[in-house]
Amino acid sequence: MKMCSSGFAPRRRQGGFIQGAILFALVIIAVVVAAFSLANRDSNNSADTEQARVNASFVMKAGNDIQTALSRAVADGLPPANINATGVVFDNTVSSATVVNLFDTKLRYAVRLQFPVTALATVTTVQPFAGTNITTGAGATASLTQVAIDGAGGPDKEAVLLVPGLKEDVCKRVNVTANNVLATAALPTAPNVIPAVGWREGCFSADGLTAFTYYRAVATDVAP
Repeated sequence: MKMCSSGFAPRRRQGGFIQGAILFALVIIAVVVAAFSLANRDSNNSADTEQARVNASFVMKAGNDIQTALSRAVADGLPPANINATGVVFDNTVSSATVVNLFDTKLRYAVRLQFPVTALATVTTVQPFAGTNITTGAGATASLTQVAIDGAGGPDKEAVLLVPGLKEDVCKRVNVTANNVLATAALPTAPNVIPAVGWREGCFSADGLTAFTYYRAVATDVAP
Protein backbone atom coordinates (compact mmCIF):
# COMPACT_ATOMS: atom_id res chain seq x y z
CA MET A 1 0.00 0.00 0.00
CA LYS A 2 1.44 3.33 -1.02
CA MET A 3 1.82 6.19 1.42
CA CYS A 4 1.01 9.64 0.19
CA SER A 5 3.48 12.41 0.92
CA SER A 6 2.60 16.08 0.96
CA GLY A 7 6.18 17.10 0.25
CA PHE A 8 6.50 19.04 3.55
CA ALA A 9 8.72 18.11 6.52
CA PRO A 10 6.86 17.20 9.69
CA ARG A 11 6.30 20.06 12.17
CA ARG A 12 8.78 20.09 15.09
CA ARG A 13 6.77 21.25 18.06
CA GLN A 14 9.61 20.45 20.47
CA GLY A 15 12.02 22.83 18.65
CA GLY A 16 9.63 25.74 19.13
CA PHE A 17 9.35 24.95 22.82
CA ILE A 18 13.14 25.00 23.27
CA GLN A 19 13.45 28.37 21.52
CA GLY A 20 10.79 29.83 23.79
CA ALA A 21 12.57 28.47 26.85
CA ILE A 22 15.86 30.02 25.71
CA LEU A 23 14.21 33.41 25.18
CA PHE A 24 12.59 33.19 28.59
CA ALA A 25 15.93 32.34 30.17
CA LEU A 26 17.58 35.31 28.44
CA VAL A 27 14.89 37.62 29.78
CA ILE A 28 15.42 36.29 33.31
CA ILE A 29 19.18 36.78 33.01
CA ALA A 30 18.68 40.35 31.77
CA VAL A 31 16.37 41.12 34.70
CA VAL A 32 18.85 39.66 37.20
CA VAL A 33 21.75 41.64 35.72
CA ALA A 34 19.71 44.86 35.78
CA ALA A 35 18.65 44.24 39.38
CA PHE A 36 22.25 43.55 40.40
CA SER A 37 23.47 46.74 38.72
CA LEU A 38 20.74 48.77 40.42
CA ALA A 39 21.49 47.22 43.79
CA ASN A 40 25.20 47.91 43.33
CA ARG A 41 24.48 51.53 42.42
CA ASP A 42 22.21 51.93 45.45
CA SER A 43 24.91 50.39 47.63
CA ASN A 44 27.49 52.88 46.34
CA ASN A 45 25.10 55.79 46.88
CA SER A 46 24.37 54.61 50.41
CA ALA A 47 28.09 54.34 51.14
CA ASP A 48 28.69 57.86 49.83
CA THR A 49 25.81 59.21 51.92
CA GLU A 50 27.06 57.49 55.05
CA GLN A 51 30.60 58.81 54.43
CA ALA A 52 29.27 62.36 54.08
CA ARG A 53 27.25 61.94 57.29
CA VAL A 54 30.29 60.70 59.23
CA ASN A 55 32.47 63.52 57.91
CA ALA A 56 29.82 66.12 58.72
CA SER A 57 29.66 64.80 62.27
CA PHE A 58 33.43 65.17 62.56
CA VAL A 59 33.32 68.74 61.25
CA MET A 60 30.60 69.70 63.72
CA LYS A 61 32.45 68.05 66.60
CA ALA A 62 35.52 70.07 65.64
CA GLY A 63 33.41 73.23 65.88
CA ASN A 64 32.16 72.20 69.29
CA ASP A 65 35.72 71.44 70.46
CA ILE A 66 36.91 74.88 69.38
CA GLN A 67 33.99 76.56 71.15
CA THR A 68 34.77 74.62 74.34
CA ALA A 69 38.44 75.57 74.08
CA LEU A 70 37.55 79.24 73.67
CA SER A 71 35.25 79.12 76.68
CA ARG A 72 38.13 77.82 78.76
CA ALA A 73 40.43 80.53 77.39
CA VAL A 74 37.89 83.24 78.23
CA ALA A 75 37.55 81.80 81.74
CA ASP A 76 41.32 82.15 82.03
CA GLY A 77 41.17 85.84 81.08
CA LEU A 78 41.01 86.03 77.27
CA PRO A 79 38.90 89.11 76.42
CA PRO A 80 35.93 88.03 74.26
CA ALA A 81 36.69 90.95 71.93
CA ASN A 82 40.00 89.25 71.10
CA ILE A 83 38.32 86.18 69.61
CA ASN A 84 39.23 86.94 66.03
CA ALA A 85 41.86 86.01 63.44
CA THR A 86 44.60 87.96 65.22
CA GLY A 87 43.74 87.34 68.87
CA VAL A 88 43.26 83.58 68.56
CA VAL A 89 45.31 81.40 66.22
CA PHE A 90 45.61 77.73 65.29
CA ASP A 91 49.25 77.64 64.18
CA ASN A 92 52.54 77.13 66.02
CA THR A 93 52.65 80.64 67.45
CA VAL A 94 53.71 80.83 71.07
CA SER A 95 50.90 82.29 73.15
CA SER A 96 51.47 85.75 74.58
CA ALA A 97 49.61 88.48 76.45
CA THR A 98 47.78 89.44 73.26
CA VAL A 99 47.60 86.18 71.27
CA VAL A 100 46.28 82.79 72.33
CA ASN A 101 47.13 79.66 70.37
CA LEU A 102 44.39 77.19 71.14
CA PHE A 103 46.73 74.32 70.33
CA ASP A 104 49.52 75.57 72.55
CA THR A 105 50.72 72.40 74.26
CA LYS A 106 51.40 74.34 77.46
CA LEU A 107 47.90 75.80 77.69
CA ARG A 108 46.18 72.60 76.54
CA TYR A 109 42.94 74.25 75.50
CA ALA A 110 42.50 71.90 72.55
CA VAL A 111 44.21 69.07 70.73
CA ARG A 112 45.20 69.74 67.13
CA LEU A 113 42.50 68.53 64.78
CA GLN A 114 43.21 66.27 61.81
CA PHE A 115 40.33 66.17 59.36
CA PRO A 116 39.69 63.01 57.30
CA VAL A 117 40.76 63.73 53.73
CA THR A 118 37.40 62.39 52.53
CA ALA A 119 35.81 65.50 54.06
CA LEU A 120 38.04 67.91 52.14
CA ALA A 121 37.56 69.19 48.62
CA THR A 122 40.81 67.62 47.42
CA VAL A 123 43.27 65.24 49.02
CA THR A 124 45.98 67.87 48.51
CA THR A 125 44.05 70.48 50.49
CA VAL A 126 45.98 71.70 53.50
CA GLN A 127 44.36 70.61 56.75
CA PRO A 128 42.05 73.37 58.08
CA PHE A 129 43.94 73.44 61.38
CA ALA A 130 47.39 72.98 59.85
CA GLY A 131 50.39 73.05 62.12
CA THR A 132 52.07 75.75 60.04
CA ASN A 133 48.84 77.57 59.17
CA ILE A 134 49.75 77.50 55.48
CA THR A 135 46.90 78.23 53.09
CA THR A 136 46.49 76.84 49.58
CA GLY A 137 44.98 78.56 46.60
CA ALA A 138 41.59 77.43 47.90
CA GLY A 139 42.30 79.01 51.29
CA ALA A 140 41.81 75.89 53.37
CA THR A 141 42.94 77.26 56.72
CA ALA A 142 40.42 77.71 59.52
CA SER A 143 40.03 81.19 60.98
CA LEU A 144 37.93 83.32 63.29
CA THR A 145 35.99 86.41 62.34
CA GLN A 146 33.46 88.73 63.93
CA VAL A 147 30.09 89.25 62.32
CA ALA A 148 26.51 89.74 63.49
CA ILE A 149 24.15 86.79 63.09
CA ASP A 150 20.40 87.38 63.26
CA GLY A 151 18.93 85.82 66.38
CA ALA A 152 22.28 85.08 68.03
CA GLY A 153 22.73 87.12 71.19
CA GLY A 154 22.13 90.83 71.16
CA PRO A 155 22.89 93.44 68.49
CA ASP A 156 26.67 93.08 68.80
CA LYS A 157 28.84 90.87 66.62
CA GLU A 158 29.50 87.19 67.22
CA ALA A 159 32.84 85.43 67.07
CA VAL A 160 32.50 82.92 64.24
CA LEU A 161 34.71 79.97 63.36
CA LEU A 162 35.21 79.40 59.62
CA VAL A 163 36.44 76.08 58.21
CA PRO A 164 36.74 76.22 54.41
CA GLY A 165 37.77 73.60 51.86
CA LEU A 166 35.01 71.04 52.47
CA LYS A 167 33.24 68.80 49.98
CA GLU A 168 29.78 69.82 48.84
CA ASP A 169 28.05 66.68 50.14
CA VAL A 170 29.67 67.16 53.55
CA CYS A 171 28.57 70.79 53.59
CA LYS A 172 24.97 69.86 52.78
CA ARG A 173 24.95 67.12 55.39
CA VAL A 174 26.05 69.64 58.04
CA ASN A 175 22.97 71.72 57.26
CA VAL A 176 20.76 68.63 57.40
CA THR A 177 22.03 67.81 60.89
CA ALA A 178 22.36 71.33 62.31
CA ASN A 179 19.33 72.99 60.76
CA ASN A 180 16.94 70.21 59.77
CA VAL A 181 16.88 71.04 56.06
CA LEU A 182 16.62 68.59 53.18
CA ALA A 183 19.81 67.05 51.82
CA THR A 184 18.77 68.35 48.41
CA ALA A 185 18.34 71.93 49.63
CA ALA A 186 20.52 74.52 47.94
CA LEU A 187 23.42 75.80 50.00
CA PRO A 188 23.06 79.36 51.27
CA THR A 189 25.49 81.90 49.87
CA ALA A 190 27.48 84.33 51.96
CA PRO A 191 28.09 87.74 50.42
CA ASN A 192 29.03 89.05 53.87
CA VAL A 193 30.91 86.00 55.13
CA ILE A 194 27.89 84.51 56.92
CA PRO A 195 24.62 83.72 55.15
CA ALA A 196 21.66 85.78 56.30
CA VAL A 197 19.56 82.82 57.36
CA GLY A 198 19.86 83.20 61.12
CA TRP A 199 21.76 79.95 61.65
CA ARG A 200 24.31 79.84 64.45
CA GLU A 201 25.95 76.84 62.80
CA GLY A 202 25.87 75.61 59.24
CA CYS A 203 27.64 75.45 55.93
CA PHE A 204 27.60 77.82 52.98
CA SER A 205 29.14 78.44 49.58
CA ALA A 206 30.55 81.76 48.50
CA ASP A 207 28.79 81.47 45.14
CA GLY A 208 26.41 78.56 45.66
CA LEU A 209 28.65 76.27 43.63
CA THR A 210 32.15 76.19 45.14
CA ALA A 211 34.20 77.11 48.22
CA PHE A 212 32.18 75.13 50.74
CA THR A 213 32.71 76.50 54.24
CA TYR A 214 31.53 75.36 57.66
CA TYR A 215 30.85 78.04 60.26
CA ARG A 216 29.81 78.18 63.90
CA ALA A 217 29.15 81.04 66.28
CA VAL A 218 31.59 80.21 69.08
CA ALA A 219 30.92 83.33 71.21
CA THR A 220 28.15 85.92 71.11
CA ASP A 221 28.23 89.69 71.50
CA VAL A 222 32.00 89.98 71.49
CA ALA A 223 32.27 93.32 69.69
CA PRO A 224 30.05 96.27 68.78
